[in-house]
Amino acid sequence: MLRADARAEDRGRPGGAGLVLTTPGARLAAILLFGLGAMALTIVVAQRASPDPGLPLIFWCEIGVGLAALTISGWVWALRPREMATRLFAVSGLATLAFTFSAASFAGGAVDPRGLAIAMIWLNAIGASGFGLAMIWLFLVYPVRLPHWPWITAVCAVFVSAFAVLSRGGHLPAWATIHFLTVIEMAAIALAILGQLIATRRAPRDRAIAVWFGLSVLFGAGGFITLNALPQVLGYQAVIKAGYAFMFFLLIYIGVAAGLRQYRLFELGEWAFRILFYVVGSLALVALDAALVGLLAIGPGMALGLSLLAVGFLYLPLRDALARRFTSRPGLSEQEVFREVVALAFQPVQQDRPGQWQQLLTRLFDPLEIRAASDAGDEPEIREDGLELVLPPASGIPATSLRYPWAGRSLFGAAHVKTAQHLLQLMAHADASRDAYDRGVAEERGRIARDMHDNIGAQLLGALHSRDDERKNSMIRETLTDLRDIINNASTGAPTLDETLADLRVETAERLEAVSIALDWTNSSGGTAPLSAAVAHALRSVVREAVSNVIRHSGAGHIRIGIECLADRLTLVIEDDGRGFDPETVVAGNGLANMRGRISGLGGELSLSPLKPGNRLVAVFQAGGGRERVT
Repeated sequence: MLRADARAEDRGRPGGAGLVLTTPGARLAAILLFGLGAMALTIVVAQRASPDPGLPLIFWCEIGVGLAALTISGWVWALRPREMATRLFAVSGLATLAFTFSAASFAGGAVDPRGLAIAMIWLNAIGASGFGLAMIWLFLVYPVRLPHWPWITAVCAVFVSAFAVLSRGGHLPAWATIHFLTVIEMAAIALAILGQLIATRRAPRDRAIAVWFGLSVLFGAGGFITLNALPQVLGYQAVIKAGYAFMFFLLIYIGVAAGLRQYRLFELGEWAFRILFYVVGSLALVALDAALVGLLAIGPGMALGLSLLAVGFLYLPLRDALARRFTSRPGLSEQEVFREVVALAFQPVQQDRPGQWQQLLTRLFDPLEIRAASDAGDEPEIREDGLELVLPPASGIPATSLRYPWAGRSLFGAAHVKTAQHLLQLMAHADASRDAYDRGVAEERGRIARDMHDNIGAQLLGALHSRDDERKNSMIRETLTDLRDIINNASTGAPTLDETLADLRVETAERLEAVSIALDWTNSSGGTAPLSAAVAHALRSVVREAVSNVIRHSGAGHIRIGIECLADRLTLVIEDDGRGFDPETVVAGNGLANMRGRISGLGGELSLSPLKPGNRLVAVFQAGGGRERVT
């Protein structure tokens, strides 16, 4: 998959619309079709040069080497088309195709006409010298870039080009043949490989790549040089004919294919084989169908049926077995993901959350690299043709970059983006639930604290000042009952307003009598409808707290409490003749804040004003509860 900016760049190129190959499969298919077309042309040329109806074995060896080199190098480039190393590797494969196919055209005999023969000779020389130059350049920049590699590459290119032109033009001694040039290039390749081994001596992974890839090239190209080119340069007969010696080049490309799995050459992994399997299967179907129709003169319908049968029974089982071997990976079920996300969201230690998040992502995608990202967007984004998935910040966790999923065996795709989005949504919902839980816990703690302060404190204070032991014991028992109700947030029923006020008047009168404060109680409510638990609780709490403040702080000798209920609107007025205070200047304590909170929770208002002497408290709220909430 290509990034959006890469696709936009492709669309912006002149003449690019409809022609740009934007997927790895399309690029690889185009390369293979080119190779098949070149093979067909080579077969035509070789058959015209051959006196026999068939073509010799050496021809098919050369054709096989060229197609294998083009396929594997094109496969690597198709997956990473913008990397310099993969482009150079693709050039080496194309050069191999050029010198093997041009040599194959002479396998049946002398090519006629002479102009075509000269063209094939030049193609062979360009392919051989181009392969050497591409490999020199490749080892100058991969796996690490060696010092002064641009200058070294330029010098090598000028030397190779000049040598090839001068030798073919007859301007060099007889020993300066194309074989001599390939020997020189092989020596330069060996020096470049040595430079990579020195440069990567402190980087184990890069050194392993340099050793593996370098040995593949040394044994592959070196085998051809040792058994064919070098003996001819020294004036001896070649040990093996060039067509058969070309088989050594397969070591290079087979080594690369194996290295993808072992060392992730060119930053690829086992996942790359999946694309190759599908494209090769499609091309095998087309090639087999064309062969049956063109060579065996079978009808199109029967040819297609036989091709499908062959591919279905022979190729697909092999492909599926290899795909399972290369792409099998662990994962998590939806239930496991949900449990992990909930556990992460409710993690009490915030500093541990990023580590747990990375563990969850590792279990989901098994990336080789996971680290913080500094340039993440608002949504999950795939980068580097599927090698990287970048996740945005989530619930206090920084943005995260995942690279090389499933230990380098696969690519990130659209399904994985949806998985990441689902994961982030789960995190957001779990985080919101945790916040709601925290708010609920805080509110419950606040409710208990207010009730303990307003009710329990007031009742214990009344019991402390009571001179009647029986009444004192009764008040303590009532306090214990209220304490259980506070802890359980339980309601003792739904009393009417008159019942609530009657109980509250008796309780208040006893408390004030114990401290010699006179009470003037006025009730004009006439309320017989049941009160909600919230309204009854708030009314008792406000009266108790106000009376407690008068007892503790005012030094009053008289207190007046009036309750009036009109049209379901309850007005509570409490006045005393004590020392009083200015509400605008005094610092309010918890008691006053609790009273305001309770009345506000019922949609009402509470005001406090000074009298001369004393203070006046007025609370107005709906007897039905207004915006009722349990506090």
